[in-house]
Amino acid sequence: MNSLNSPKKFVSAGSCGVLSFVVAGLISCLPRQVAAQSPPTIQFEQLQTGPLTSPLYLTHAHDGSNRLFIIEQPGRIRVMQPGATTSTVFLDITAKVLAGGERGLLGLAFHPKFTSNRRFFVNYTRKNDGATVVAEYKASTSDRNVADTQETVLLTIAQPFANHNGGMVEFGPDGFLYIGMGDGGSANDPGNRAQNIEELLGKILRISVDQPNGAVPYSSPATNPYSGATPGRDEIYALGLRNPWRYSFDRNTGQLYVGDVGQNQREWVHIVSLGGNYGWPTWEGTRCNAEKPPGAPACTALTPVQPIAEYTHSNGRCSITGGYVYRGGRATLPAGAYLYGDYCTGEIFMLSGGATTPLPDTAYAISSFGEDEYGEPYVVDLNGAVYRIVNPNSPRYASQVSAASYRTNTTPNGICAAFGSGLATSIASWVSGAQPTNLVGTSVKVKDAQGVERLAPLFYVSPTQVNYLMPDQTAPGTATVTITGGDGAVFTGAAVVRPVAPSLFTADASGSGTPAAVLVRVLTDGSQRYESLGQQIDLGPASEQVFLILFGTGIRGRSAESAVGVTLGGESAEVTYAGAQSSFVGLDQVNAKIPRTLVGRGNVGVVLTVDGLATTNTITVNIK
Repeated sequence: MNSLNSPKKFVSAGSCGVLSFVVAGLISCLPRQVAAQSPPTIQFEQLQTGPLTSPLYLTHAHDGSNRLFIIEQPGRIRVMQPGATTSTVFLDITAKVLAGGERGLLGLAFHPKFTSNRRFFVNYTRKNDGATVVAEYKASTSDRNVADTQETVLLTIAQPFANHNGGMVEFGPDGFLYIGMGDGGSANDPGNRAQNIEELLGKILRISVDQPNGAVPYSSPATNPYSGATPGRDEIYALGLRNPWRYSFDRNTGQLYVGDVGQNQREWVHIVSLGGNYGWPTWEGTRCNAEKPPGAPACTALTPVQPIAEYTHSNGRCSITGGYVYRGGRATLPAGAYLYGDYCTGEIFMLSGGATTPLPDTAYAISSFGEDEYGEPYVVDLNGAVYRIVNPNSPRYASQVSAASYRTNTTPNGICAAFGSGLATSIASWVSGAQPTNLVGTSVKVKDAQGVERLAPLFYVSPTQVNYLMPDQTAPGTATVTITGGDGAVFTGAAVVRPVAPSLFTADASGSGTPAAVLVRVLTDGSQRYESLGQQIDLGPASEQVFLILFGTGIRGRSAESAVGVTLGGESAEVTYAGAQSSFVGLDQVNAKIPRTLVGRGNVGVVLTVDGLATTNTITVNIK
């Protein structure tokens, strides 16, 4: 069996046809239709044709599907498919949720490995007593657009008043879950909870949902400032916050931007770091709070952390809604600009280069901003709508996906596809010799999350499609892809680059169905025979072994070969090789021995998992 551990064994005459078939799929598949400075021109496109019920938040699942998930305050999560104008119910927990005012279903976060573990987390206020509940749910195994209703409660926090519940949950770049907790409500934090390190209110919390602590379904990272023997609650990451309603992590830098709702004079944004004390209730932003409660530090005893942005309650402004640092590829906003707004006035602001610029005013009650997988921004109106923020003057857009799965995630040395209109003046392919970075005048430049630009080697260009290789050494994060057409037209897009993003090619290059694969049959005498996949796989007599040779991309960056798994119909298959395929640049290969227990099963699903991330495209084979 050792001969099956080497990819070089599949460059023989028996396999060249299949490799050619895979290459043909890459270069000839049918195009897919994928959906303080001068302020940029922005417009708002409503997503859903029908009204939503008090929408509070919009996010995505980090799974390459580019679905959008919308929270409704009464206790529902709705899911929208790419390009859709209506949504369906993903989860309904209205029976558990106390909603109204500042209460309700307030937060949603998908696990970084959602594609393989189906886990996501919510933050809501509980019926009967209004306590904050942070709980885990899972997407259904049979339909990822519906969630199972079984709940695992991680954390329950009593709320002394009805307001200032916080509610945001989000995973940081460190893989931990961050939880935003308000000070417990009323006015001026009467219990001085935000400064009390034995209280969880008025804090940003950080927990590990992957490492239980005995019977407790989570643990606190040892690097939290009050972890272990140090006095204070283990879960605390930062303190001195009033009501951190919405916050986000910069996709490129990992910095945590927190919009903290003020009392009655100031609203502000802090970049929050581990162990920081952000002053409330002693300080309201940069204003010394004369109404602070007994026991709060004097202003002279607590040096305020300077916000990166702050405004007063003039002209009807009353409550900040934190947003996102723009890292999208459509040039909707300047790269690195931070977007935020005011709930009462509907104003939207852009912080860029240290200066704040007002963007076009709206009539929305801005309950949240949102972001899709490409890093493009959205705004949520509590009155019943969500809007995509677009810039009609930005360069033309080209969507970026894995050429195997047609999902957004890719890797260094991964084979990618871009779709648009007018990308090239004619059709051209790389045939032989050094791989070109220019075909009939079309070129692709990738600027990674660290700001490094590289030209991408090209496989194929046409007016509607460009296939290219994500350059080696491209840093993880959101990369900006710029395509210059042969006529000089410029297109931009965003690619989400990860160390691994397993995707399998299919026989018809559609991203789903029968895999582009070959079989290797090891006969009784030890000889090997290559076979096409055909309509059915005949495992033959028990003395023979049959190996399924799968071709894909985004696999070679695996931490170890042992970190690669294949299941067929839910049964584990022995993996004898997983890595680069040596005869075609960017192509990866996985060899899996088909279990004999599958005899007679018919159509079975094929799932490849690499470092805990599973393939997201649907692949099936038929076992005789």
